[in-house]
Amino acid sequence: MKCVVKAAAGSGHLALVNRPVPEPGAHEVLIKVHALAICGTDVHIAEWSQFASDRMKPPMIIGHEFSGEVAAKGALVTQLAIGDTVSAETHIVCHTCEACRRNDFHVCSHTETIGLSRDGALAEYIVIPAENAIRFNKTLSWETLSLMEPYIAAVHAATAFPAAGNSAAVIGCGPIGAMAVGVLKQCGAANVIVVEPNEARLKKGGEMGADHLVNPVGIDLARAIRTVNEDRPVDVVFDFSGNVDAIEQSLSYIRPGGRLSVLGLSDHLLKLRLDRFVYNGLTLQGIAGRRLYGDWETGRGLLRAGLRLDPIITHVLPMENYQKGINLMKTGQCCKCVLKIE
Repeated sequence: MKCVVKAAAGSGHLALVNRPVPEPGAHEVLIKVHALAICGTDVHIAEWSQFASDRMKPPMIIGHEFSGEVAAKGALVTQLAIGDTVSAETHIVCHTCEACRRNDFHVCSHTETIGLSRDGALAEYIVIPAENAIRFNKTLSWETLSLMEPYIAAVHAATAFPAAGNSAAVIGCGPIGAMAVGVLKQCGAANVIVVEPNEARLKKGGEMGADHLVNPVGIDLARAIRTVNEDRPVDVVFDFSGNVDAIEQSLSYIRPGGRLSVLGLSDHLLKLRLDRFVYNGLTLQGIAGRRLYGDWETGRGLLRAGLRLDPIITHVLPMENYQKGINLMKTGQCCKCVLKIE
């Protein structure tokens, strides 16, 4: 089979190679991959950032956001059939650590990640545990179905706190932030305000249903937020940027008793005025991955209710153009680039 491998440590070292088709174990399925969405993690792997070097041991197949169909299954797999349309939960959990025993599978202490700590899906075939294969009705394109893993992370973030009837500020409108805008509107948020300095990403927030778009550069952001929210602070802030300054600034436009849901990542220190945080009764929630598997069920329901994700896909390329896709993601020239694997 054709696959893209991180062949060695260091920047670059990606190669399109041939490997044998893997065989599923008793509790596993073999998936024929039809589409793979390029993620920021793939950029980290290509550039060999600290994040990647701490987690990956080359050689390894990259890629983890994908869709496909079940091509073969192990002898003990009963919940899936040959030909089923699937996407995948990319975090493989141990089921034995304390977090797993408390049903907090999304923060499992021994999580393996497809395409990072084990072979990934930028390949014609991939083997994964059957429990990680999530079945979908084939009413969506393979390209849209490849977005399910980041989409369900957006579902986790956007449903961490009640949305219906509330006002929300969304900081950062990359692919996950843009999908969260759609989730919030589908869940009945009264006013969704996107805060984003990149004009292309700001526009994408509008395409996903945001009520107001605010470029924070050179303005009094707290005043601007109030201006488009009936002169009131917002009820909830959702951060997808990882910009600690922006998160700190959000305290100036969130109401007392408000809530902050943070999915964006950064290695910078977050500094909050503790007295302001405590006296205003604020809640800060970190969002790690997806709650297994409730967020997947919620996400499927929102799609059945009419949520559209196709505006997120701006580029579709053949598998062989993987390097171009990674460059598009690295330079911010795409929202989501999907590789077709045929």
